[in-house]
Amino acid sequence: MKERSRKNQILQFLPIVGLLFFFGLAIYGKYIGIFSSTHSLQVFIRQFGSCAVLVFILLQVIQVIVPILPGGISTVAGLVLFGPFLGILYSYIGLVIGAIIGFLLIRKYGVGLAKLFLSPKKFQQFQSIVENNQKTIKRFLIITLLIPFAPDDLICLAAGLTTISFKDYLKILLFFKPWSIAIYGLLMLYLFNKVEAFL
Repeated sequence: MKERSRKNQILQFLPIVGLLFFFGLAIYGKYIGIFSSTHSLQVFIRQFGSCAVLVFILLQVIQVIVPILPGGISTVAGLVLFGPFLGILYSYIGLVIGAIIGFLLIRKYGVGLAKLFLSPKKFQQFQSIVENNQKTIKRFLIITLLIPFAPDDLICLAAGLTTISFKDYLKILLFFKPWSIAIYGLLMLYLFNKVEAFL
């Protein structure tokens, strides 16, 4: 009985260990300059060769759970590296996985976890979303997922503390997330190409 209880305790802490690992990777990446530009991120991903796709998807997962990474840079890098269709597809896979993990972690560990990984400003926004959108969270989530520059990652995290069921959350996420990724990614790529041409 004691052994089973100990196993359950270990299993409860595994997500936190994983999250700390993600956070460490994000800090390390920022420290060595991987995320300083689209070019540096492309160089970093390319060095993994056949595993580049998996590395890119992992980076997209991390940037949802630990929102200190510039999402625009990673999305544009994906489009440049893999082409528009595959770049959007891989971004979709990574961002959806990240949004699911983030939602489940916040639902399990609550506000304390959000406070640990969000800046004070982001945390205030997080609390405001939770407090003001309990009843309308589905509509709010749909709107922010459809608007390319809306803080949908933060909304997805905040949804974990609202009354929305995981099933409803997943349906909305899977259906509406591709549109914002496609519009945002292609627009960012267009602007990126314009800036590069100008320079």
